[in-house]
Amino acid sequence: MPLPPPRQLDYYLLAADESARPAAVVVEELVLRDDGTAIGVDNVSWTATGGSWQCAPALSRDLRADERLRGRVRAVDAGTAETALRELGGGDLPDEVWLRARFGDFLPLPSAPLLRLGPAQAPPGFRDRHVYRILFAGDLDRHGLQCLRLWWRLEPVEPAADPTGRLVGRARREVDGHELSWELRRVGPGLGWAVDLTASLRDGPATAVPALLRDLRQLARAHGLIPVAVERLG
Repeated sequence: MPLPPPRQLDYYLLAADESARPAAVVVEELVLRDDGTAIGVDNVSWTATGGSWQCAPALSRDLRADERLRGRVRAVDAGTAETALRELGGGDLPDEVWLRARFGDFLPLPSAPLLRLGPAQAPPGFRDRHVYRILFAGDLDRHGLQCLRLWWRLEPVEPAADPTGRLVGRARREVDGHELSWELRRVGPGLGWAVDLTASLRDGPATAVPALLRDLRQLARAHGLIPVAVERLG
């Protein structure tokens, strides 16, 4: 018997108050372009009070804009979401085809005109250069920050290269001949975090770029950050 397909949606538990007891299961999916940038977010949620799955774009907006509400949300995997759903009386977690069919109006994510971040020309030996930014709401605790440093093998940045002290580190990877590098940085005091990805592309498909954007987004989400935007800056 074939195994079910892996879960790809984003799952969150939302507490009714500052306690850790879940009051709702929230399921989201970013609406992406082919290059991995985002135009919006779909969602559907189940609450004990409502007793059914409902689309609520305003909830996705508030999770990103309301700091107090964000303090009550926790990113989880599908198994943890299913356990919470059963405890709330919602039964088994539906498959993702069924959940996607319940999506309604999606929440548009912030979008800015294409900005050129860094030099316009590709480095020698490359055909093109693209720069992307993943913007996150929320904060990283010490453990989460250390995990991202280790998983991404972030190299520390000399203070002289970052007078503001917001740049945590840099990493680099080569995939299919393309050179991919990214930086983790704080965005203002308490405003959030960002990952800036620079893709120097040689000939051939660049499917590694949207794949890496997803991997970076998902690992940061697993450590408490909520994606707000995935934009191309150059």
